[in-house]
Amino acid sequence: MLIEEYFVRLEQTFASCPHVVQTTFTKDKRAPHIGFVKGTVVFSQGIQLFIMEFVRTEPRLVKTKYRYHCQDAAGKLLFRYDDAPHHQTGTFPHHKHVWTATKGETIVASSSPSIEAVVDEVINLIEQETQDA
Repeated sequence: MLIEEYFVRLEQTFASCPHVVQTTFTKDKRAPHIGFVKGTVVFSQGIQLFIMEFVRTEPRLVKTKYRYHCQDAAGKLLFRYDDAPHHQTGTFPHHKHVWTATKGETIVASSSPSIEAVVDEVINLIEQETQDA
């Protein structure tokens, strides 16, 4: 897959989500199969997802660096996946930051999620918030 095809697939993932209100992406093709994408996705209820990926698409899709930071409308962390080597977990360097009212921020082991899985997690948060209201 060419990097341009990956960029289109990424944008389509958000365009097909009914909860997405706005998207802003910066894409940088570094080579035919290597690229960088950074962006902000605003969901209903003001939830924001900041994404950053450095991607190689051949011979298979590999994110060589990534960050998915999700926060509420007030800027409070909901979750963040990243592969920065700053937390020792069983899945080092991959991990997830999670915020809860009772524990604050905690770090848990996590694999590198697909962007579709991240979007599903945001949708689940929105639907849970809607049910709790």
